Order: sequence, then structure tokens, then C-alpha cells
Amino acid sequence: MWQQQTRSVCPVCDKIIDGLLYEEEGRILLRKTCPEHGEVRDVASSNAEIFKGKMSLAPEECSGKCNLALCGAGIDTCPHHVGRSSPITFLDITTRCNLACPVCYINATAKGKDLSLEDIKRILHQMKTTTPDTHLVLIGGEPTIHPQFFEILAAVREAGLMKRCYMATNGLMLSDEDFCRRVREAGLRWFYLAFDATDKEICRKIRGSYRSYEAPRKTIENLRKFPGSRVVLSVCIVKGVNEHNLPSVVDFAMENSDVVKKLSISAELYCGRQTSSENLLKHRVTAECIEGILRDGLKIEAATVSFSLYAVMLKPLKLAGLLPKTVWSYSIPHPLCGSVGMVGRNGSCYSLLDIAIRSPGKNLYRFGKEFDDLGKQMERKRPCMSQSFGGRIAWESLVWLYYLPRYIFSLFGAVRPSFLWRLVSAVTRSLLTGKKLRHTLFGKERVELYYLFGCDKYSFTWDRMPHCQVHHFRIDPRNGNVVKMSGCFVLPFRSYAESCNTIG
Repeated sequence: MWQQQTRSVCPVCDKIIDGLLYEEEGRILLRKTCPEHGEVRDVASSNAEIFKGKMSLAPEECSGKCNLALCGAGIDTCPHHVGRSSPITFLDITTRCNLACPVCYINATAKGKDLSLEDIKRILHQMKTTTPDTHLVLIGGEPTIHPQFFEILAAVREAGLMKRCYMATNGLMLSDEDFCRRVREAGLRWFYLAFDATDKEICRKIRGSYRSYEAPRKTIENLRKFPGSRVVLSVCIVKGVNEHNLPSVVDFAMENSDVVKKLSISAELYCGRQTSSENLLKHRVTAECIEGILRDGLKIEAATVSFSLYAVMLKPLKLAGLLPKTVWSYSIPHPLCGSVGMVGRNGSCYSLLDIAIRSPGKNLYRFGKEFDDLGKQMERKRPCMSQSFGGRIAWESLVWLYYLPRYIFSLFGAVRPSFLWRLVSAVTRSLLTGKKLRHTLFGKERVELYYLFGCDKYSFTWDRMPHCQVHHFRIDPRNGNVVKMSGCFVLPFRSYAESCNTIG
């Protein structure tokens, strides 16, 4: 049976301890033992085969050597981190909130604190200087209740970061049309909107108020009045409460696809307001749980694939010099950190993976391993052939005569011939009719799916840390410096991270 050593922490004392990922009855479990506080067992995956497929794409340079002190000082000071770029950056502007959600991972309250406008401007300047192409997400608490909220939006715009700026919100303030109009006039167009179910009672259970059902719907109605508005429905899955309502949420998203463009799915974490679970083996929701619910509920073969699959498919093209640097991540994301896909409806529901890939339920990660092995071969060969002019000529010849033909051969082995014909037909129809290619190819009712799975102290492993590409910028009150922290560090070690922030 499959097993792999890892490094984790004791959820009580934060001591770094050994852990073991192992297969049992079709699941992958995590077991770790603290000499002082005993054994903890958690579920890493509800589907061992999918998990092992993802892990076959894990970067070779994964490191479990990070520790609390090193990573707490910021990823740029931690020598074991590989990833330095920030494709996604979170900026906590307040810990206050106008709801008291039982699932809140930071325990935000109405009595929280606001980050000062001066410090926000300092952080924005640092982002502009070091990561100008990042996707900035304003978060809280509830960002819209910051007393200088519109001044913050003006600062984001002045820093040149508004084009890729998102805001995570519960929608209570945006449900007011005048407030919504002011936000849109300030230039903000992308919104992560908390939307946990299509059932009113389920929303109340998860967020503690019926307003969590009414406000998001009113917000969508308001945003529809302002062209260019884009919504990402942000769903928190709680075991035994809303997981089986997820297909209905997908239907709602497609029915409102003029505004709703994406669905971001995460799971309840045992940190913040909910800090412990008596039976992790029963209550833990994993990415594979969500994948199974979508497959069964939508009657599709595969809904999403790990971000790492796209990374390894692009890697040979990057090494061949055929992709601009702007579309390439600094490092390959850890295969367990997130997944992406797309579902749509043209009469019946379909998955992009189903129509594009041969038997995706079985072959996704087998195909991915082929591209990964090719990329690793190129990575080993390239340095030794780039030391001289003759070597560079030989490298270019090898790329065009061997590596790229092999890449294309693998690509055609993975893609269904019917999809290639569908693509050619769609391009032709698009040119003749003037319709957008994506509408011609996929139809208008569709939504992108994302699983963004964080971790708490029970599920945390240091292996993910060096490759985390979601970062938080904070102010270290000890020296006033702006520091950048890994996202999968900030969630489980929230109290520690808050000590490195003026709003802590």
C-alpha cells in the first residue's frame, strides 16, 4: 500500500513532528504523534487513486525543512522556499466584520481592528515594486466596512493594481445599490462573493444569518446593472450541511453566467472560530470529496485537475522558449494546493475535461506524468548544452527535431480527436459569424471551477510551503518592514502571523 513520510506540526504545541501519509480503505490518511500530546489522525484524501495521481506530479525539490521562525519572518527570508513570485496576493485590510459566521477561519468580529491607510499604501507600494502582475485580493473581516474603504480603492488604482484587483465580500454592503455603484465607479470589477448554498436554511447554518442568503442574490442583481462586473461565487463546504447542494450552486452560477464567471470552492477549516474537531476522520472535507460530489451530481467523468498538471504541460514549451515569462509561474505549485476546470451546459451538462481528454477519469495524471518526465529531461539537458555557441545551436536543433515532436505526439495522445475537430469547426464558425470563439466552442452557459484548499494545524504539512503561490503581505511591528508570508502558513498559524501585523 502507498505511503510517504512528511513533516507536520502538533496542533497543540506547534512542535514540528514527523508524519506519515498512508493508504487505507481507499483513502489517504495522515498520522502524526507528538511525544507530549499524543497521536492525531486526519484525512488527506477521500480518493486514494486521484491523490496518488496528483502526487506523481509533486516537484522534486519539495522541502520539509521550513520552520515557524523562518517562515514567520517572511518567505523571502526562508532559505528553503522555492517560490518567490506572487500570482495571488491577499491584503487583510480589517479584522472587523458585520457577520459572525461559525465557519470563519480568522474569528473576525465587530470589535476587530482596521489596518491604517498609511500602512496599506506602504504594502501596495511594495506590491507594485516587487509583484506588479499579481492578482490582488482585498480581504478581512469584511473589507467594505473599513472606514476608509473608498480611499483604499483609490490607493489601489494609483498603484496600478486595480486591473487585477478582487474583493472578497459577504455582499451585505454591496446589496445596497448606491454603495455598489460607488464601488464600481471606483474601478473595482471582480468580486469573490460568499455563496454557500441555494437553500436559505443551509446559508443560515453556515453563516449564522438569513442575510447571507439574501445579500448575495441582491448583490448579483445590483452588479448586473453595471457592465463589466464579474463575480466569483465563493463556496465553503461543511460536511453534512451543504456538500450535496453544490450541483445546485453550479446550476445557479450557469443561470447567471452573464455576471458569475467562476466558482471557487474551499472547505471548512479547524482554525479561527472552529478550532477543533472530535472526529477528523468523519468530518474532514477534501478536494476529492468535492470532485466526487460534482462528478456524481453533474454526471460527468471529471470536473477538475490539479494546477500542477497545467504547470507540467506548459513546462516543455517554456524550456523551449515558446512561452513568454508572464504566463509561467516561478515554480510548479504543489499538486494538493488547488485544482481547476470548467463545466457548461449546451442542452445537457458537460465538463471541458470530458470533451477534451481521452478517458479523463483514468488518464489525467498518466498523461501529466508524460509531460512532467519530458520537462525534467529538458531541464537536465539544457544547462550543459547552453555553455557555448555550438551547444546552443545543438540545443535548438534538439528542441525542434526531438522534444517538440515528442511533446506534440504526447498531446495528441491525450486529446480526443473529436475535440480537435470541434475546435477547428468552432474557429471556422467564429470567423464566419463574428461570435466569440469561446461562445462558439463551449456555449454561453458555463462556469470555471476552482478548488483552493488551505490547511489547519491538523492537516498541515511543510511539504506544501516552499511551493505556495498565494501570499499575504503584512507589516512587522517589530521593525516596520513589509513582509510577505505564504498563504498556507497564515491560515494554520494565524495567531503567530497576526503578531507580525499592525492589525494583530
